[in-house]
Amino acid sequence: MTRQLDDAFLDELAAYGPIGKTLGMVIRPAFVAPKGRTFVWGDWSAIEARVLPWLAASPGAEKVLDIFRTNDLDPSLPDIYKITAGELLHKDPREVTKNERQSHGKVPVLSLGFGGGVGALQKMAVNYGVYFDEDASKALVTSWRDRNPWAREFWGQFRTDPSGEVTHASGLWGACLMAIRNPGTIHEAGRVAYAYDPDYMGGTLFCALPCGRLLTYPDCRVRTRKVKDKTTGEESEVTALWYRKGFGWSALWYGKLAENVTQAVAGSIIRETLVYLDTAEDWSTWMPVVGHTHDEIVTETIEDDEHIERARRVLGEAMLRRSAWRETLPLAVEIEDCYFYTKAVPST
Repeated sequence: MTRQLDDAFLDELAAYGPIGKTLGMVIRPAFVAPKGRTFVWGDWSAIEARVLPWLAASPGAEKVLDIFRTNDLDPSLPDIYKITAGELLHKDPREVTKNERQSHGKVPVLSLGFGGGVGALQKMAVNYGVYFDEDASKALVTSWRDRNPWAREFWGQFRTDPSGEVTHASGLWGACLMAIRNPGTIHEAGRVAYAYDPDYMGGTLFCALPCGRLLTYPDCRVRTRKVKDKTTGEESEVTALWYRKGFGWSALWYGKLAENVTQAVAGSIIRETLVYLDTAEDWSTWMPVVGHTHDEIVTETIEDDEHIERARRVLGEAMLRRSAWRETLPLAVEIEDCYFYTKAVPST
C-alpha cells in the first residue's frame, strides 16, 4: 500500500515537470521575511548571454548585443531567445511560441555559448523539460554555430606544423597557449588578456579581466593524466592542458576559458553592486541586502507601499549602474517583491 501511495505521489509530482527542478522550486519560498517586512529583489536578465559577446568585442558579437539593446528599449519586440528560435526553426521570431522560445531559443543560447556540443545541449534541455534526440541535437548545434561565428572566433584555435612552429593562433585558446609558450608576454583575446609566469606556483597562467581582477590557473602545463570514465569506470590517459584546482586537477580548453571569463565578469558586476548598495547613501539602513545568488540580489524593507516602491527603484538603478570599465555592456533587470522569496517575474 505504501509503495502504491509513493508511486501515485511521484506521478502527481512529475506532472509539474522534472522532479529535481520541481523540488528545487520549493527552496526559495522557504525564505520568509519577518512580520511587517518584505523582500525586494532584482534579477539580471540573461547576464551571461550578454557578457559573453561583450567580451568577444567583435562586429558579429556586437550585433548580438544590439538585439539586447533594442529589446531593452522596447520589450514588445522579440528577445534574443525568440530571435534564436526563429533562426533555428526558420520562422518569423514574432510567431515563435512560448514553448519554442524555451526549447529552440533559451536552451541553445544558454548551453552552446561556452563551446558546448550535443551533450551540453541535451543536459540543458532536460532542465527545461525538453528532449532532443541525437540527430536533432547535432543539427541544432551545427546550426547555432553557423549563425554565431563570432562565438567560435572568440573560443579560438591554435595550430602548429610538424616542426612545432605556430601557424595559427586566435581567440581565447590561442592567447592562452601563446602566453604559455612565451612566458612574460601578454596575449589578448577580445576584452581579456593572458600572461604566464613559469616561476609562480609551479607555473601559473593569469587572465586579466576588464574590471582589473585576475583569474589564476596555478601549476598550469600540458600533462598526461589518467582519467576515469564516470559511466563505465574505465581509465584512460589524456594529454591536455591541466591546472591545479583545490586538491585535484582540471583540464583547460576553450569552452572552459569562455565560461570562466564570462562568469567571472558577471561575478565582478554583482560584487561591485553589493558594495555600492552597502556603502552608498543610507540604503543599507532601511533596505539591507539579505541574500544573493549568481545573478540576483535580495533586499529587505518595511512592508508598506512607500518603502517597497522606493526599494524597487533604488535596487533597479543600482543594478543598472554602469562603472567605467563596462559602460558599453547592455544590462537589464527584473524587479520583484513579496513577503517570501520566489522566482522573479518579468514586468508587463
